[in-house]
Amino acid sequence: MRQCKRCGRALRNGKSMERGYGLTCWQHHLDELEQQFLKIQLTIDDIMKMDQEEQTDV
Repeated sequence: MRQCKRCGRALRNGKSMERGYGLTCWQHHLDELEQQFLKIQLTIDDIMKMDQEEQTDV
């Protein structure tokens, strides 16, 4: 029987075994991925500010 990559519990469900995470840990994993994505994501305001800074540096 396989174990969850996050908590180490035994996985019984076929889908969980494919993912490597139990249902709860899978949701936690997805939440962590989303938080990582949001940290590196640029908004249009960030891009416009960068453009303005480049224009004033010239």
